[in-house]
Amino acid sequence: MSLSYTEIVILHCLQRIEGQRTVYSVFHLLNGKKTSQTIQDAHLFHLSAFFHLFPSLTRKEFTDYIKRMENEQLIIQKEDLHFVVPKRDHWKAVDANILPKYVDGWRYHRYSRMLWERISLLVQVISHLNKQNQKYLPIQTKKELHVWLKKYLVQSKMSREDLAQGIYNELYTCLSHDDDINPVIFVIRLTGFNKIGLTASQAAEKLKMENDVYHIHFLNILHCILQKADESPEKFPLLNRLMTDVDKLTSLLTISASRTYRLIQKGFALDEISISRNLKRGTIEDHIVEIALNISDFKIDQYVSQLKQQLIVEASKKLTSKQLKHIRQSVPEADYFEIRLVLAKNGIR
Repeated sequence: MSLSYTEIVILHCLQRIEGQRTVYSVFHLLNGKKTSQTIQDAHLFHLSAFFHLFPSLTRKEFTDYIKRMENEQLIIQKEDLHFVVPKRDHWKAVDANILPKYVDGWRYHRYSRMLWERISLLVQVISHLNKQNQKYLPIQTKKELHVWLKKYLVQSKMSREDLAQGIYNELYTCLSHDDDINPVIFVIRLTGFNKIGLTASQAAEKLKMENDVYHIHFLNILHCILQKADESPEKFPLLNRLMTDVDKLTSLLTISASRTYRLIQKGFALDEISISRNLKRGTIEDHIVEIALNISDFKIDQYVSQLKQQLIVEASKKLTSKQLKHIRQSVPEADYFEIRLVLAKNGIR
């Protein structure tokens, strides 16, 4: 059976989950559903890179993939909506290379699109400015993007020629000499003077790639730019400045969780936050788990005693299943919030 790239990704995720979650947990992961369960599962099963990879994937398309793989006995139903992948040696090779190395869905999903919108508009505008041509239609029409661009051009304090050369040099340095990057996948989409960039589907067809394969490799380039510009701002000052107005810390959190985090930083207790924000205690607990997953120096001692933390960690390591009910049976003095929080903080799966 010949599998599409999307099916290979789904199969990989099901193999990681090992039947401990329903098959639709994978759908929510790939779709980028921002629930506490999906976010925690992404981290517990080491699938955070896959978060929001296919936001346009429909439930019907996903279900059809599952039925097809079940009919081919690539997956076996363990219980209602819980599937396992039979152990097969050839999946090891697939696992090793399933995602290009820069793809990190959870870390970058919130501003991948923003980066593309900004960089594509910037390249188009600089190209036309250098040719002293003002009669063209901007490929990006959002008003806030045009406001951002004017500010960027002013703050760069560079001539249009130097800015154009600078952007080119940084992109070349960032994307060349890397076996995991094919710059053509990116360049073919750019619009400039007397050059119209291709759409994603046109680019995929021209490069003879599956649409989803092209999508992933295009995403890989965006994530590469974000990662390198963030890690080496002195080497990529112009690319880094594309995203300097984005809060990199809270961008790791959902908007609601970031608001809770700010209150925690001010010294508010869990119940005080619940009252202040007029949200259920359980919702605030979800936020705290999300914070523990994403903020490395976040302390959880005020929510779970060190003794309980130790007992939960020991129980989770002894159990093959990471279902919370099984851990709670081993540590009955801990509630579900405490268990989730300890697992999140310790990155245990």
